[in-house]
Amino acid sequence: MNYLIEFKLFLENEDKSLNTIKSYLDTIEKFQFWLINCYQIYDLKIISIREIKLYRESLLLKFSPSSVNQKLSAIKTYYHFLKEKGEINVNPSNNIKLQKIEDNFDSQYLTRSEELSILSTAKEMGMKTYALVLILMKAGIRVSEVSNLRVSDILLNENPTILVKNSKRQKSRYIPISKDVVEALNSWMYERNRSEKIYHQSSEFVFTSQRNERLSERGIQLILKRIEQKTNIKLYPIRLRATFANNLLQTSGIPINILSSLMGHSNVNTTLRYASPSMDDKRKYINKLSEI
Repeated sequence: MNYLIEFKLFLENEDKSLNTIKSYLDTIEKFQFWLINCYQIYDLKIISIREIKLYRESLLLKFSPSSVNQKLSAIKTYYHFLKEKGEINVNPSNNIKLQKIEDNFDSQYLTRSEELSILSTAKEMGMKTYALVLILMKAGIRVSEVSNLRVSDILLNENPTILVKNSKRQKSRYIPISKDVVEALNSWMYERNRSEKIYHQSSEFVFTSQRNERLSERGIQLILKRIEQKTNIKLYPIRLRATFANNLLQTSGIPINILSSLMGHSNVNTTLRYASPSMDDKRKYINKLSEI
């Protein structure tokens, strides 16, 4: 039985906002889809804490800790609702812990030393990994957009550009790319084109996997996870996008509307969160008080 309609009424009675209700319902639907897709579990009432922990791990590969916490809160609320309704005897989410948030946005972008360590490790892992990480870090595109990037979408001439198609809300955008990204992509394409593997020769996609013509989003997330394990630096995809935005804001003073266009945001307010000052920024200005 689908309890989403009753859950919606429950949230309304709890005086949740319309946005919160929509977000919670969306989270539960995606959780159910994940359970079906991964474990053929169709009934959310029969799961244990194990399934929620596994889902939390999969979310952490893709989202920041704060986003994961929002989704976990929705799941915990849903099981509280089922327990109150008498549909389950034990709430499997009771002992699920939320993720620790480190200094909010400050922890989302990489320090320069972290950038260098990650790039060095990626290069050691091979040219494909190096080009992949560079394009995420220095073009600011989403994991889904990298996965779907075709050879025909990259122009490596005198005006090197990436065409990002079918991004969020079906909008496409052109992104100029820097010299080091061009060099890495050229090196990877040269290596790929010389490969004797069929999926390298026939694939229209820039990044391929060991078994398929296209490197999946999950495959990219696993590559980042391996780099994280080697460097001991938290490396979920949003950190790379945040680093791209922060570097442009800090080093070039890029207008927020241009940054918004590069990142594919339909609302400039979404981009403004990347303009949040770090603790080091705040300290730099506070320290000037001692000079007065």
